Amino acid sequence: MTDDVTARVQSELARISIPTLLVSNPDAVIYYGLPSTITASPTDVMVLVPAGYPQTMLDLAFLSAGSPLLGILKGQPQQTLTVGGRTWTQVSYHPHTNGGAPPWDPTRHGFHTYIDEVLSWISIRR
Repeated sequence: MTDDVTARVQSELARISIPTLLVSNPDAVIYYGLPSTITASPTDVMVLVPAGYPQTMLDLAFLSAGSPLLGILKGQPQQTLTVGGRTWTQVSYHPHTNGGAPPWDPTRHGFHTYIDEVLSWISIRR
């Protein structure tokens, strides 16, 4: 990730009040302790920083492997990835392409707005 992209992501994360972590190798943001109306316990969600960000839209999301939300939320569980010492399961979740969110606009959208899509996603059953 370039210094410009790192600075942009850090600036976007500073605009939200949810605990987050920007990790590298692969570049990703982890949103911690998100509330869901489906489960009693909060959940963590990881989103990869795509190559070409912010021109390339944010897409997909990862839940912790074994999350009770896997298979209940919209989108099919897919591959797993180990990041930050944890195993994550990718879910085919696409809010900006026919998923209800407005089309991606790199001048308006980012990790600070994607959190709203993630919060909505983890609170609606299929």
